[in-house]
Amino acid sequence: MSAEKKLAWIIGTGPSLNDIDVRKLKDHKTITFNRAYIAFEDWGFDPTYYLSIDSNDLRAMYKDINKVINNSNVEAFFLTDCRDNKNHGPEHFQDQEKVDAEKMFVDKDNVYTIFNRPRAALGSVVIDDDKNIAWARHYNNSGYMGLIILHALGYNEIAFVGCDARYKDDAESNKDIIEHGREYESTADTDVNHFRSDYFGKGMRFGKPNESSIISIWRRAAGEIEEIDGLEVYSCTPNSKLNDFYKYIDFEDFLNGKR
Repeated sequence: MSAEKKLAWIIGTGPSLNDIDVRKLKDHKTITFNRAYIAFEDWGFDPTYYLSIDSNDLRAMYKDINKVINNSNVEAFFLTDCRDNKNHGPEHFQDQEKVDAEKMFVDKDNVYTIFNRPRAALGSVVIDDDKNIAWARHYNNSGYMGLIILHALGYNEIAFVGCDARYKDDAESNKDIIEHGREYESTADTDVNHFRSDYFGKGMRFGKPNESSIISIWRRAAGEIEEIDGLEVYSCTPNSKLNDFYKYIDFEDFLNGKR
């Protein structure tokens, strides 16, 4: 007998998210990422889970995340260990106020720290509810890390929207970007890589995008997913570069039961 399906949605933050009605996911289990919280009011709901894994991003928005932790209905937050804070000056932190990794986020029972477990396969992630820790192999992509966490939480049918795997990183797209090595700083609300121009907009620092690395992560993951009995992953993201590896089903059709 096949296992009962337990569905959850990954809400990515790519431009294609503007082509679907996210409000229709209000009564579903969902996970989203980074500055997606700027759209929670527009969506009409708070996601079930929230995840952020890029230390550069976290330093630039940690105060905002604490507000979300204190004021939202998000059931659980998964945030990467930012032990490299000590190597960064105040200019890398929101409002230029440097903070130690141990004091960065509100201490609540629904806030989990993700620690890197280099050899952990998709099916061997450990979530310790007593210590509020998740041990998982770190991949440099929030969408796939979200999938890992959802599977560890017991979901075996996962669909993703807004995961375009397309990133513009050229002179025209970066005309309002100041480069600091692998970290970018935006000077205007002209973000072309996300569903809102103010996503990584004026005053935001964030990690440099790497399209080829992200596609490689999802490509390799497709083979690992196939080996996990009962786990099914679908793309509901039109024209995503990930649709070469994951079965694509139109968002509305998927909601209506097509598989």
